Amino acid sequence: MSTNTVSPLFVGRADELATLEGALGRARDGASSTVLVGGEAGVGKTRLIREFAERAEGARVLVGGCLELGTDGLPFAPFTAVLRRLVRDLGRDAIAELLPGGSTRGLGRLLPEFGEPEGDGPEARARLFEQVLGLMERLAEQRETVLIVEDAHWADRSTRDLLSFLVRYQRSDLPLLIVVTYRADELHRTHPLRPLLAELGRIDWVTRLELRRLSRREVVEQASSILGGLPGRLDVDDVYSRSEGNPLFVEALLAGDGHDTVPESLRDLLLASVERLPEETQELLRVASAGGARIEHALLTAVAGLDEGSLSRALRPAVAGNVLVVDGEGYSFRHALIREAVHDDLLPGERTRLHTRFAKTLEDNPLLLPATRAAIELAHHWHAAHDVRPALVSAWRAAAAARKATAYDEQLRMLTRVLELWDQVPDAAELLETDHLEVLSTVILVAHLAGEFERAISLSRAALRLVDPERDPTITAGLLRRRGLAAYDLGRAGYVDDLRTAAQLVPASPPSALRARILEGLARMLNTPDVWAEKEAHAAEALRIARQIGDATTEAQALITLTWSRSHRADTDQDLTGYAEARTIAGEARAYTALMRAAISESDTLEGWGRHEAATEVARRGIAQAEEYGVARTSGAFLAINLAEPLVSLGRWDEALEVIEHALDLAPPLPTGPA
Repeated sequence: MSTNTVSPLFVGRADELATLEGALGRARDGASSTVLVGGEAGVGKTRLIREFAERAEGARVLVGGCLELGTDGLPFAPFTAVLRRLVRDLGRDAIAELLPGGSTRGLGRLLPEFGEPEGDGPEARARLFEQVLGLMERLAEQRETVLIVEDAHWADRSTRDLLSFLVRYQRSDLPLLIVVTYRADELHRTHPLRPLLAELGRIDWVTRLELRRLSRREVVEQASSILGGLPGRLDVDDVYSRSEGNPLFVEALLAGDGHDTVPESLRDLLLASVERLPEETQELLRVASAGGARIEHALLTAVAGLDEGSLSRALRPAVAGNVLVVDGEGYSFRHALIREAVHDDLLPGERTRLHTRFAKTLEDNPLLLPATRAAIELAHHWHAAHDVRPALVSAWRAAAAARKATAYDEQLRMLTRVLELWDQVPDAAELLETDHLEVLSTVILVAHLAGEFERAISLSRAALRLVDPERDPTITAGLLRRRGLAAYDLGRAGYVDDLRTAAQLVPASPPSALRARILEGLARMLNTPDVWAEKEAHAAEALRIARQIGDATTEAQALITLTWSRSHRADTDQDLTGYAEARTIAGEARAYTALMRAAISESDTLEGWGRHEAATEVARRGIAQAEEYGVARTSGAFLAINLAEPLVSLGRWDEALEVIEHALDLAPPLPTGPA
């Protein structure tokens, strides 16, 4: 009787496979959809997806997996993998032709091949999301496309946000199918993926598919396929009772020595397949387990310290035994649980030494991995090695790398680690060339960017308790501004008071960027008739200071606020050249938020004056710019309202309806007005 490591026969998933193939069939008919595939570890999600991908004839199948690395997810890991595959298959120039304006620099946040990314903040993140979605849509226009994101239970916040964006806003008339897999047994009550799955599950074009365990009959089929013949009755009873129908457990049990007592725990079941390998292979697997579920060949070679011949000899039994699988330019454990079992079996000192080796290798050879991933993995390894000094420094640098990729949640996690390690490193301030309060202020900013408004407010309160307003008025003002902006976004009372107090703390002389930004923000937030004079005064002072110190973004925003305020204070036409000037300033500074706000405010002003034709021209120009800048679904969709309204006033109903239908095709998020 011959024995296979895994079942050659695909067992017990006919209905689930039919569901996926049906979704692909609907996509081919022009009805895009998403399928969420869940199941416990080892139940066969990967095998199902592999079978489906092999049968998806004619479709472009793009696969990317989320990576588990302790508690530190890698930002946008599955999408980086997909882009890397597309670059290999199509080339960078072909991808550029599919993007609005032919610019790939936004995708440089995911792959350095696309150039140095521009801009920062929420607008840069929004452009990145829209570019990824736009690329998927252009690919789907060429031929039916399947995007598979595996192991979403390991997804970091940024990956979850981008995935949610793609699913929510995918066009309904394209042959695009998104498939997401996740471990259901990993989703504890507070797991961040749970609410996302619940929200996505309520969308009409989303189907949830839960993989059940195999029945006894299906376990017999699986075991027979693995063994090359029918197993004995007692063997079946033993395998079925111990595996409880989990295909991975069935494989592990059947791969063991039938004369040995198989341990009850999953860890020992999984380690059984490892322990039968040669000692040099086991040693290499122990090294690889510290590197994560997937490890590049070059990195493994460097850490293991083996030449190519020795490394290949050690790897071959692991690949032949289906413990490791070749994965692109590296290797993956056949199941992440195997890696976890091997890693958990390490002695504490052994684990520390291995993570130290990984960290030193990445420090000596930073080009072994893409920059952002290298920085975050380096921080992970130093932290796992319990070496607090390099752990502090690497976390600080990883935070900077995450910010460059607009992965704010990961940046927040790294900065939080810096705060946790600060007191353990006596010379932390000298190492990072900053002080504790500055780090805390940065954490507050990043918490705001990550949408953690409550945390930003609570951290601001904590920071404010550490400063004396009389001795440190500027620092206090900056913290009050941060708390006020977070409270404004959260709809919490007190944001105006915080900004007013902040403005009082920063002297008018010498002129400063902080005072200009405080006054500009305060001016935007004052919108009731009783404070209109204060609004204009603050906007005018912010404009004057910004011009003095050369803060172009604040200058443009203040000019827009002042022009809008003056135009709405009177019933007669005012000078609107301020909008044109603001557009010029914002364009030179690449301040896309200000550019869009100028178009929204000017078209609103013109329509309010009854100058309907002029309002349509401004709104159309703004929509074209929104498409060029990659924010068509946000600012562009909002501008569609500003275009449809004057068209209705002009009696051009059909044209207005066409504008609205086009905006709805973009599947915009709920609109918000210019702040």
